Amino acid sequence: MARSKVGMAADRTPSDRDVIPLYHRVYVILLQKITDGSYPPGVSIPSEDDLAETFGVSRVTVRKAMDRLEREGRVLRQRGRGTFPQKPPAEAEKPTSQVLKNQLSLASKTKVDLLDYGFVRPPPNLARLFGVSEDGELLRIVRVRSDARSPISHTVCYLPSDLAPLVPRSAVSSLPVSATLADAGIRLADFEERITAVLADAELSPHLDVEIGTALVAMSRQVSDESGRVIELLQARYRPDRYEYRVEYSIDDQNLGTRWKAMITDSGAG
Repeated sequence: MARSKVGMAADRTPSDRDVIPLYHRVYVILLQKITDGSYPPGVSIPSEDDLAETFGVSRVTVRKAMDRLEREGRVLRQRGRGTFPQKPPAEAEKPTSQVLKNQLSLASKTKVDLLDYGFVRPPPNLARLFGVSEDGELLRIVRVRSDARSPISHTVCYLPSDLAPLVPRSAVSSLPVSATLADAGIRLADFEERITAVLADAELSPHLDVEIGTALVAMSRQVSDESGRVIELLQARYRPDRYEYRVEYSIDDQNLGTRWKAMITDSGAG
């Protein structure tokens, strides 16, 4: 049976610079497949030869990616049996921001359809936000998230073009892009969200299965790394009957500080 090839070279564009080693790009895709369940626990991952053929790279490149996964406790190699996905024991205790936890929770209950993936020239406001020229490029990823009942959201994600090798088309899954970046070693530091309401237009209505003019929850999320560089802008439109954004807050009488806890839930998931 013929195997489909990911073709690492096929994802290349004039903006896809060789800033990320090839083995790291293979590592990111394999880690993504382990994380999202494409490689389930207890089932052997394809052999190094098969992966090399699938990705269109050398076996040495695949082995370097596998070596890193093994060091991180993501895979277990058993001579004569194969290589098996693992969940590191310390993973559950790994500090994660509340925003990222919210995103992962929603991702675990849904699937996504990739509508568009490519490089675009940024409008002036996005060029200023990302600190690039208007002649530069940003990676644009458009997805619709849904479950068995109905569509839930339509999202447009923008990333700096130099981060594109960390999120190749073949690695886009139900997981949030920010989680993919974090798994690739990008240190996420700040999340800024703005929420308002918009009306569904002729472009959004068929994707979300709503009438034109239906009120939607509109959320914009800006993510920065430790240096303060903006590394992601997410523009999301949610069906209000399928999505709820809840904030709980209290005042700490000891230090007069205010603690905010954001809880994002799919109100229709039961």
